[in-house]
Amino acid sequence: MKEIFKLPHLECYYDEDANVMFHIWIKKPTSEQLKNGLKQVFDEYVKLRKGLGGNIHWLADTQKIGVISIDDQAWLEKVWNEMLFVQANVKTHAVIIGNDVFAKYAMEKFKKAMLEKYKDKNLYLATFADKDQAYDWFKSCERADAA
Repeated sequence: MKEIFKLPHLECYYDEDANVMFHIWIKKPTSEQLKNGLKQVFDEYVKLRKGLGGNIHWLADTQKIGVISIDDQAWLEKVWNEMLFVQANVKTHAVIIGNDVFAKYAMEKFKKAMLEKYKDKNLYLATFADKDQAYDWFKSCERADAA
């Protein structure tokens, strides 16, 4: 796994073998760190995709992100989702949420809304308790696309 960048609150990697860009929140970010961190991950994804061509799986570990403010939730909905699914053209996106029931509920709501909003984009979105489950799911997405 290749390290792309490391910040005190966020790390980003690219796994060549599995074709996965993976970012992990190390600790709860401030509002500014959240937005700037996601923009930095976005920029790296776009560079990778341009360099490699084709789809790259996107995996986010949000277990340590904590509760997101209403303002940040609005930014995620209005700005981030458009960046992710339209500008970066992400097709397979998985989020590690661990066993947090509240995070699972919020992510299920997000997943349903995104699949509806971008139904013409053939998205694959899912949440998982750990990285291994997400990697298995990415492989199943590849098989589904190949079929």
